[in-house]
Amino acid sequence: MGKDGVGHPDLVGGGETTLHTHAGGGGGPIVKTGTIITDSNGAGSVVFPTPFVDVDYAICFACEGSIDVVIATWMNKTVNGFDVRSDDDGGKAEPNTIVDWMAVSFSNP
Repeated sequence: MGKDGVGHPDLVGGGETTLHTHAGGGGGPIVKTGTIITDSNGAGSVVFPTPFVDVDYAICFACEGSIDVVIATWMNKTVNGFDVRSDDDGGKAEPNTIVDWMAVSFSNP
């Protein structure tokens, strides 16, 4: 098959896309994606290019760290973004973790 290229560039490239809209709707796209690298304390912040209409959205992660098990959690969710923490399975901060994230709104844009 060759090179992986099955994802839409707006999704795999840290962009945003609107999957469903209604006439007269406002707000930003209902799916937002991106990648961050946590700092030396295992912390990072995601700031959306355009805000969600409210905080009724789900966040999911895929992580790549220097150990087998990395747990990413979110905190401080707002319409403009959220904070991320990466830890090992013992609860110790895991620095410099690559965190791919996706946020999906449940609200009607």
